[in-house]
Amino acid sequence: MNPRSTGLKSIAYELGLSINTVSRALRDCDDISDSTKERVRQKAYELGYMPNNVSQFIKRDGKRLVAVIVNSLKNMYFSIVCEKLVSIFSEENYDFTIVYASSKRLELDVLKQCISQRIDGIITLLEPEDSVIENAKLNHIPLVIIGRQVNKDYIDEIYTDDELGGKLAANYLVNYHKLDKFVYIKMPNVECSRRRQKAFQQTLSALLPDSECLILDPKQMNSQMMNLINQGYLGIFCFNDELAYTLLKGLNKEIPNVRKVYPRLHIIGFDCLSTRVCGLMDITSIDYDYDEICHTAFTLLQEKLKNMKREKKVVKLPVKLHQRKYF
Repeated sequence: MNPRSTGLKSIAYELGLSINTVSRALRDCDDISDSTKERVRQKAYELGYMPNNVSQFIKRDGKRLVAVIVNSLKNMYFSIVCEKLVSIFSEENYDFTIVYASSKRLELDVLKQCISQRIDGIITLLEPEDSVIENAKLNHIPLVIIGRQVNKDYIDEIYTDDELGGKLAANYLVNYHKLDKFVYIKMPNVECSRRRQKAFQQTLSALLPDSECLILDPKQMNSQMMNLINQGYLGIFCFNDELAYTLLKGLNKEIPNVRKVYPRLHIIGFDCLSTRVCGLMDITSIDYDYDEICHTAFTLLQEKLKNMKREKKVVKLPVKLHQRKYF
């Protein structure tokens, strides 16, 4: 089927769903189940459908068209970054489309859709497969990745200083709160998680050679954390804020107001969402400048569009510790 002729009606017909359900699934609406969203997105990819009618953008006024690649806007970090990028595109008179990938990586089939729809450039929040980078280069499509360090030719990178984040977390828990038992909650198979973990552990060892640090994944966190807290593991550094909030929610279910019951319990996240999302409880977190990340990503893309022969650029942004307010 020709990708340009594919619409919501075709996807709905193939899956036996209503057009409204398909539309809401592609927009990640809460009333549609995750399994249905996955079916709809997979079928959309198979048929070559993209959420926005890109061909209309191209015909309208010849603006540059940029695709932003994510796998979900339920991820608060992704949502904030996309919102800021959209604002920049509008200010700079660029058209854009948000493309949803069906996996945690940017795969070749998604790039092929972008190529077929004449996308001028891509900003991705997902790590691309090697074949994506190779084919983007062959088709002269600039690639910029936010938040990941991929160490591959051609793709420009902008990411936070993960090592400094790990050091700041360790220093805070040891020097400020005088703790000696720690837990790092990792995100499996994510390179920036490994960098944060390594810096955290190395700094703990340097500051407190007899300290103990356990490493848990999110599943272990849910089942083991309360028991570990009772054993004195009170300094907890999470890969990101979403994990930290999940942990706090689970602990508060077991023991209401857990941070008051265990006043020496200290949880640190990464991304500082509480200063950007209304209604989130304040937590100590590693913070950085979201505006600078997004403006830098756009500048890198713009530079590459003007000069495809430009050498790859890598930008590492500084981070700082945001200390939660105590009431």
